[in-house]
Amino acid sequence: MKLVSVVVLSYRSAETIVETLESIKNQTYPNIELIITDDASPDNTVQVVQQWIAKNEGALTAIKLVTSDKNTGLPANINRGLKAATGKYYKGIAGDDYMTADAIACYVRFCEEHPNVFPIAKVHLFNDQNPDAVYPDVQAYCDRCYEFARKDYQEQYRMLLLQNRIVAPSATFYTMDFIRKIGGYEECYRWFEDYPMNLEAMHAGYKFGLLDKEIVWYRMSDKSVTASSLSRLKKTEMKLFFRKRFWYLFQNGMGWEAVKQCKSWLKVLVQK
Repeated sequence: MKLVSVVVLSYRSAETIVETLESIKNQTYPNIELIITDDASPDNTVQVVQQWIAKNEGALTAIKLVTSDKNTGLPANINRGLKAATGKYYKGIAGDDYMTADAIACYVRFCEEHPNVFPIAKVHLFNDQNPDAVYPDVQAYCDRCYEFARKDYQEQYRMLLLQNRIVAPSATFYTMDFIRKIGGYEECYRWFEDYPMNLEAMHAGYKFGLLDKEIVWYRMSDKSVTASSLSRLKKTEMKLFFRKRFWYLFQNGMGWEAVKQCKSWLKVLVQK
């Protein structure tokens, strides 16, 4: 059984991370290295994790805690976890989501049966503070993601170059050989990590495939997205366009689309 490194990303996760960790401990797959990487949480997340580790010593192949004395953003936090990883596969998960007991076994089986294809599993949206809440817009996005996973490589790459198509919690299962080949996550994109990584995967010749089963529970929140958060994301997305997507569009025979999107981003800059 190949070793799987599960990297849990935590920040202010004290109230939810035990559920995440328990779901990893309860996996049916027998060879898991658990790494919790915390991005300088101001609450007691680290203490909660330390207590859980003390109670569960020996429950998995290995359990490691990585901390930071300052907040560095998502990609840097993941990279710290990856530096501690020794597995053949990497699965990332947030400290407020969790997986079904057979999730890792399903991911590994998919990868063994489909070389050079990264799995996109189905997710279950939930809100334990509001169990009756429904999220039709998010569910529709998830459904479009699953349809994307059924496309061939050329169509997937074309679609991903236009905009992000992948629900982060459903994917994020890669071979460590691929992760090392590209040098990990790009830390210049502080406010998101999944879109740049998935672009690099496709640019390197990998495709995505549908793992047609709900194996990741994705926690939703009723908190509204602040204007400042949207602004940060927009700036990061613009940086990604001018650094990577613009050139990839041209290389993929989509020059007119590159010019069109360039004009749109320039309008955003002028309006500031």
